Formats: sequence, C-alpha cells, structure tokens
Amino acid sequence: MAALTEQEFKKMLSAGELPMLCLVMGDEDYLKKHYVSQLEKKSVDEAMAQFNLHRINGENFVFDNLYQVAQSMPFMSEKNCVVIKDLAVDKMKNDDFEVLLDLLGDPPETCVMVFWMDSIALDEKKDKAKAFIKAIDDAGVVLRLDKMSGSQLFKLLENGAKKRGCEMSRDVSTYLVKRVGDELNMLLNELEKLCFYKGEGELTKRDVDAVCIRSLDASVFDLSKALVRGTAAQAFGILGDLLAQKEKPVVILGTLISSYVDMYRAQIALNAGEAADAAAQVFNYKRREFRLKNAARSSSQMSMEQLRTCLEILADADMRIKSTALDERRILEETMLKLILI
Repeated sequence: MAALTEQEFKKMLSAGELPMLCLVMGDEDYLKKHYVSQLEKKSVDEAMAQFNLHRINGENFVFDNLYQVAQSMPFMSEKNCVVIKDLAVDKMKNDDFEVLLDLLGDPPETCVMVFWMDSIALDEKKDKAKAFIKAIDDAGVVLRLDKMSGSQLFKLLENGAKKRGCEMSRDVSTYLVKRVGDELNMLLNELEKLCFYKGEGELTKRDVDAVCIRSLDASVFDLSKALVRGTAAQAFGILGDLLAQKEKPVVILGTLISSYVDMYRAQIALNAGEAADAAAQVFNYKRREFRLKNAARSSSQMSMEQLRTCLEILADADMRIKSTALDERRILEETMLKLILI
C-alpha cells in the first residue's frame, strides 16, 4: 500500500480508525508534529496519559525499553501509546533490527506505536529503511507529509482568513508566502496576527507589510536583487535590517550563496533552451520551483561568466568567515561590495 496523504489520514482518524502502527515522515515539520499529537490524544485518555503515553528518543534508543512498554497492559484504558522520535534505523545493530521487525510484524493489540521522523530522514534507498517502512506498511500505515505546493498553501491561507472573518485574494496570499516563506507553522502564526490586526474585511499587501515579519530567505532574495542591480544603498540597508534582527553574518552569507546558486542553475537551463524551472528536476527543487523562476528574473542581465565569478567570491568568503578570527560582518560587507562591482 502506498503512503497515505494528509487528507486520507485525516479521513481515517475522523472515522475513528486508529492504526496500531504508524510511521510519520516527510519534510513538513508542523504537520508531522500535529498528527503525532492527534494520534496521542485519540489513543490515550488525557487523565491516564502519565501511565499510558510513553515517549522514546531515538538517539537513546534501547530496544528492550520499546518492547517492554509496547507489551505492557494499559492502566485503566484500552490502549497504550508509544511514540518513538527519530529512530536511526540504519544505525541499529542487526540483531536488534531483526527483533524490531518481528515486533512490527505482530504488534500488540493494546498498543499504538508511532514512529516520528522529526529531525532525521529515512534513507529509502537503504535496505534497513526499506524493510522498516514495509513492515509498518504491512501492519499499519505510513503517513508522508511533505511541504505543500504553492496553490495548496495559498488556498489554505485564504480559507484560514475566511474562518477568521477576513477575505484574502490570491494576489495577497501569494505575497504573504513570498514575504514570510513557506514554513507552515510560521505562516499560520503570521496569518493569526494579520487577521487580528485587520479585524474583518479585505486583507491587503499593505496590511501584510504592516504586521508580518520577513523571512530570512525573502530578505536575502531582495538583498541579492539589490546586489545584482548594483544599488549599494538598498543592499546595505537590507543588511542593516537583518543584523538588527540578530541574524548572524555566517547565516546571511549561507542564504546569499543559495540565492546565487539558484541564479546560476536557472541560467544554465535558459542557456540550454529550457525554461528556468527545468533545473528543478535535476537539482531537487520539489515544490520550490518558484525559486528558479524568481532567480531567472533577478539574473536576466548577468552573463554566465559574471555568475561564476560571483560564486567564486562567495566561496572564498564562506571559507574565510568559517576559518578565521576576522570580523564576520566585515567579511560580509567586503563580499557585498565585490558582488556589486561585478
């Protein structure tokens, strides 16, 4: 059976179907945390949670601990719930892994076991990961929660605004994502602030500018555009704002490098007679194709030779900022001046 989508899993929970085994994976952190919490609440009564809800950190995983709590009888309840967070399957000893597969092949009916891949990802090309996923899929469900596409995010925000008494057009929802970024938890927090600020009525871009924070990616994207155009005052103004927000120069530089890499890859595609986002498949821009389109527009006046020179400058700055005791801000400012001159 293929991994369930969010809608399929939500429908299953609404129907009162509770899997004995569930693997929660993907790159959408907010939704993964949300559905792990839903599984906990639906399998264990809150009053008995201290007895029947068990959380195990995969970094300190001891198989005997899992086996013991999974096989134990729930206290004054129908179910135990065991949540195993970030289990490094590939690092397990072979003997322990085989016993784990045996347990997954015959899970106790009184226990809901949830494997939550929060900060680590399964390497699905490796044998242990394949066997682990298959064992859970055979006896339970695999829930894959990846980042939403642009249209899905826009619709979610527009519906969310409507529930809060406001109206949001597609133009404004697109603008909000560009300003805040596509991290769902951050977007929902900013939507809450935005609707509270507005109260009711039609949300505008001016409202977004007045209330919502700019993500680092959005700010650095504007910074890279200013550098490409050679507008030093704007570029250093953006840098000043980022530093005032306590962003570290090394982090700003890393994001700036990513922005120039996007431009280089987009121009490679264009020079090959393809659309800018054709590079998305080669360089794994799944659900982030818009970055290549934006990068193509930003770098339309630059040659490949100029972009290569910019990347060499950035690579040198990256090495210096990570390996010397020099002032990080000074290195970043010098690098920006060199990029403007290009």
